[in-house]
Amino acid sequence: MNLQFTKIRSLYSNFIFVVRSKSFLKLFLSLLVFLILPYSLIIGRMIYREYKDALDWNQRFQLVRIQLLAIDIENQIRQTLEIEFSKTNKFKSNPYSFTEIQSVCPGFVLEENKNISFFILPCEFEGKLNSYFLVNDGNRYRLFPSTFLEEALLDSSFSDPNEGLFLLNQSGNYGISGFIEDQFLVSAIWKEKAKSSLQTNSNLPTLKEVEIDGMGFFLVGIPLYGLPVHLFVVSPIHLVLQPILDSLETNITTLILLLVFTFFISTLISLREIESKQKLSLILNEFPHAAILYDSVGEVLLENPRIETNLDLTDVYLYQEPLKSWLKKEVLVFLKEIQNLSIVTTKEKTISENPSNSQNQTNPNGQTLRKDEFEVLTENGTVLLLEITYQIWYFEEKNHFASGALLLVQNVTKKRLEFEREMDYAKDLQKKYLPKQILFFPRFDYEILYRPLIQVGGDYYDYIDLGNNRYIFAIGDVIGHGVKAAMMMTVLKVLFHQITRTETNPEMILVKMNEGISRHFPDPYAFVPFLFLLFDLNVNLVYYGNAGHPGMIHYTNNTSKCYEKLNPMFGMLPKLEPKVLEFPILKGDRFYLFTDGLKDVENSKKEKIWEKELMSFFDKMKENHISFVKQELDFKIRSFSEGMDLLDDITWIGIDVI
Repeated sequence: MNLQFTKIRSLYSNFIFVVRSKSFLKLFLSLLVFLILPYSLIIGRMIYREYKDALDWNQRFQLVRIQLLAIDIENQIRQTLEIEFSKTNKFKSNPYSFTEIQSVCPGFVLEENKNISFFILPCEFEGKLNSYFLVNDGNRYRLFPSTFLEEALLDSSFSDPNEGLFLLNQSGNYGISGFIEDQFLVSAIWKEKAKSSLQTNSNLPTLKEVEIDGMGFFLVGIPLYGLPVHLFVVSPIHLVLQPILDSLETNITTLILLLVFTFFISTLISLREIESKQKLSLILNEFPHAAILYDSVGEVLLENPRIETNLDLTDVYLYQEPLKSWLKKEVLVFLKEIQNLSIVTTKEKTISENPSNSQNQTNPNGQTLRKDEFEVLTENGTVLLLEITYQIWYFEEKNHFASGALLLVQNVTKKRLEFEREMDYAKDLQKKYLPKQILFFPRFDYEILYRPLIQVGGDYYDYIDLGNNRYIFAIGDVIGHGVKAAMMMTVLKVLFHQITRTETNPEMILVKMNEGISRHFPDPYAFVPFLFLLFDLNVNLVYYGNAGHPGMIHYTNNTSKCYEKLNPMFGMLPKLEPKVLEFPILKGDRFYLFTDGLKDVENSKKEKIWEKELMSFFDKMKENHISFVKQELDFKIRSFSEGMDLLDDITWIGIDVI
């Protein structure tokens, strides 16, 4: 028993904890405002419209229907009286004098100067009091019992079983009713309610709402044509409104179910969110560096403020502002950028078109990242380099809209020092393997422009005197940037020098380079675009070999030519069937070799320099010396990029035949 009580108490305390949490209140109120309240307003307006339409329709219907009833009742009265008065053997149809009428009909009063042709009144014969029609026949009167009319009022073809009909004489003090419980007599209550509807100068129907014993009724009246009698129809209002009341009851039930469902869903989601927060809190506390979890409006959900064991976010400052305050403003900017992206596929498409130039990058799971590095000051004046990573997170795995941002802060001061040492080493290494100075080649004037993305890159260029009046210019592009790409570039140079030292056939140079790269280059560096121009002055021919490289322009006879790639990149196919172009060496010809980093130079408007801008520049420079072209090309790159970072390494070789 105690165990069950403990479980119940635990469940109750957990339930109270959940429903009092901010996440539950926000979610429940949101659903209340955006789901239940709009539904209530829509249903309320719809029922109100139905109520107004039902009342309007019922009034029109009742006014038309009572006219049909009046015609039916009047026809029955006239036909019955005409038939009965034609039978002279009927006792009560015999003519009576005024005095005789007063003796049998005690309620009958007639002013001397008033002519009357038709009247409804109670009369007593043989000790029985019943309703009769009184018909004036000159100075004599005839009586006829109204029993047939009681049946007509009780069961009319134009009335509803739930309604009541009654007739009142012109003065309204006596009438015949279709209500059995009142012995077919109009009660005093209905006489009083109908009194204001009696008409003397109009034959138009009237309608009003009356209330008796807390119930509402429609009371419709109309005078019978040619007879001093009024017909009234009593219709309960609730019959008209019953469908609306049923609809209201159904919708109220639906609202209650929605409210219960909303409460249940809010509780369930809040419980899962609280559990997730607890798990995330444990995970964040295990991080080796600071981590903050923000919601979609930039409020902190969870945080681990420790950058390192003895260093917290509150201990560092950026731009003379506490780092934590500055981070919140940056997170709001980051979340706003994410919210402006319509859908995940659009984000992936945008970034895939230009992945290397986007600060926001998408990982394979579709999460958007942003990384910044800043130098900050500690309270004792020490300068640290912090890497700040912004990453959106989703409450559910399949959600398309960000639930917030996860921010990671890491001290990378030591990593930066190690990186700088590695870069210095790689830079020295690359200097050793790239040509150090321009060599003299007869009949050729050439220049080199080399701009790595960072201090070192994966672009390879070379020019070699092969001996026997043969010279070769080459350019290649190892995938990637930085130290690893630079190391693979040195391997590419060694391989190219070994092959060209013994091989003179341009086609075999392509074949052996492809075999060497396929055999010795590891993934992801196993694919290398490459091209060369081999000038053989003995036969006055230049051989153009291209393995999937995008860039060479040839100016000859005042025209420019861009040649196709001819062969796939080195490493794509295990065996290569080489294609080589050859054309004569002509004085005044000019060749431009360049890697795709030159074509990908981009300005602040995301416009690339290739092809219109770059070709226009080269066309204008065709009469200038090749050294001047190099200087102007360097200036062109800087001015076109408008200070934007390069997207790739840039290597360019310009060759003039002199």
